[in-house]
Amino acid sequence: MKFNVFRGNKNQAANAKRQLFEALHRRDITAINNLIERWQEILGGEKLTEVIINEVIVECDADSHCWLMQHFLGESKYQQLQQQAQNNVFHIFVNAGLEPGKDFSFGLDDEMIISDRAQQILLNQLPPEHRALFEAQVQTSSVLDPMMAIEQQLGCAFFTNLIKIASQKVQSLTNYQAAAYLGVVLAGLVKRHPALQDVDFPTKFIFQSLQGLSQERATAILNDEQTNPQFDEIVIFQDLLAAMGEFNSYRIAEAESISLKQLKELDLVWCGEHRISEIVAVMQS
Repeated sequence: MKFNVFRGNKNQAANAKRQLFEALHRRDITAINNLIERWQEILGGEKLTEVIINEVIVECDADSHCWLMQHFLGESKYQQLQQQAQNNVFHIFVNAGLEPGKDFSFGLDDEMIISDRAQQILLNQLPPEHRALFEAQVQTSSVLDPMMAIEQQLGCAFFTNLIKIASQKVQSLTNYQAAAYLGVVLAGLVKRHPALQDVDFPTKFIFQSLQGLSQERATAILNDEQTNPQFDEIVIFQDLLAAMGEFNSYRIAEAESISLKQLKELDLVWCGEHRISEIVAVMQS
């Protein structure tokens, strides 16, 4: 009797893949470990690794992929790889001429929001055999108002909170300082999310932040002629972080005291001379 060894190995690999998928679907780490041990004896370590990396990990849904990687790599290593992947995608998009905040953005939960153009650029980076799987996992949604989209991404009423904070801040500043503060905050927000200009956010932010002032003071601040306003970024970072959480929950003494987590949160909403994600990438390299 003749036996096709190649077909036999192929069938065994398919069985291993199917069983691993079933255990992964159940989130059964014990079953996965047992299957790996069993199929390693049958297929050999090299072949099983090929099945897991090139088929199971590639073809599973995003949630299963995250769960599997976290369990096998550990939370710390997984987060490092996740950040590295985001940095790589960021550079791919920027090098292709895309605008952060307009064509793509990253959420706190590692979710990536991309435009149709960004999606096509990512597709072009993938091997042809993986493109259909990638497209199947992309979730489409109608385009939201950029302010709503950002707040949905952050999970809080960020702009409402920030305007309240800014309104309180300008009351304690001189007219010159208030104009500089509002100008720097606004410039960083719009640079990070250019689409905010499309819904006239700059006008809304300025006028709502000045509502608590007398007409004389508000007019003086609006008429300030600073062409390159400067303001302490540590104070601005503190206010941005507070707008993402509870008021007065953040107190930053100096730049060195800003945590990596806080920098990642700031990168979601603000951009100075350089993207904060670039600073994070340097810190993690």
